[in-house]
Amino acid sequence: MQKQEQTVPELRFPEFTDEWRKVKLGDSFFSRRERGEKHLPIYSVTQGQGLIKRSELERKITFNASYDSNLKVYRQDLVYNMMRMWQGAVGYADEDCMVSPAYVVIAPYKDTCPKFYEQWFKFGHMLHLLWAFSHGLTNDRLRLYPSDFSSIPHHKPELKEQQKIAAFLGSVDEKIMQLRKKKDLLEDYKKGCMQKIFSQEIRFTDDNGKPFPDWEEKTVLDAFDPIPTKKFQIQSNEIFEVGAIPVVDQGQALVAGYTDQESKVFNIKEIPVVIFGDHTTAVKFIDFNFVVGADGTKILSSKEDYINYLYYALYFFNLEAEGYKRHFSILKEVTLPIPQLDEQKKIANFLSVIDGKIALVAQELDKTQIFKKGLLQQMFVQG
Repeated sequence: MQKQEQTVPELRFPEFTDEWRKVKLGDSFFSRRERGEKHLPIYSVTQGQGLIKRSELERKITFNASYDSNLKVYRQDLVYNMMRMWQGAVGYADEDCMVSPAYVVIAPYKDTCPKFYEQWFKFGHMLHLLWAFSHGLTNDRLRLYPSDFSSIPHHKPELKEQQKIAAFLGSVDEKIMQLRKKKDLLEDYKKGCMQKIFSQEIRFTDDNGKPFPDWEEKTVLDAFDPIPTKKFQIQSNEIFEVGAIPVVDQGQALVAGYTDQESKVFNIKEIPVVIFGDHTTAVKFIDFNFVVGADGTKILSSKEDYINYLYYALYFFNLEAEGYKRHFSILKEVTLPIPQLDEQKKIANFLSVIDGKIALVAQELDKTQIFKKGLLQQMFVQG
């Protein structure tokens, strides 16, 4: 028996009852190609942030085409990257601006809410359609031309329902943005504290308010007992070094760089990761038991040192590093400042509290993003 076509979403505001109309994207948008104007700012399309001023990109672009070679974008237009549209590279214009002629500018008709579609173009089923209507032999060569974009079929609600869905999802996006900003601020605060602590600009005192003794300089080998091994069990409160970056996804950790037979997946709590160099070495603090595969180097704390402090010292060393690769052969020669044990504990406990706050915000951010994903699956018509 043929499956009945879905014409209304699973989750809907109660004041709307009409079925969504079967249309094509060309019924909602038209392609706009107008020359840029000298006074307008230049924007770029990103996958994660939509349209963003080129001057605010982390990747600086030194070459700019002349303004009349760029495309003009009007406020409320959408702009997409034809090679990355199927990955969500689309953005809404909050102001009149210019973009590269390599992008596609699409302007909404009067019965179209562009912010509704901006949300929809990042939804799983629509992303599949955007991919299916793109042309190219491989994914890295796919292009979604305006004519193919216009031919994509979908179900469309009336304008008022579009606007209400867009406003609701926009409020969720605002919550996500606030949580990201809060997390970023906490991480910046942590970095600032570590800079002052490890430069000894600020010092802790003992329980009687008296200063601790001066710090000593020790190499990693003085502070650690490294044990190279092919496969081993890591106990709680140890640090280990592996030859690849651990991959953390949805509450699980996979130690990358091994074959499927050697790798194992373990449920974990969120824990910090230190990366030394460009995808070569990772130092990671462990607060649970698990097995690591081949090429690992187990690093144990020696009796006089406090493992949590050493973790943060290595973390800070990584932040201060200037680009050369940190293989274990180099790492073991690194000199670290080592305070007396009680001061180590105070430092580690202080930084652990900040990490705890960061973890709580990160957890709330993850939950909100999962909530948003669920909304996208239920508030749009699939098929």
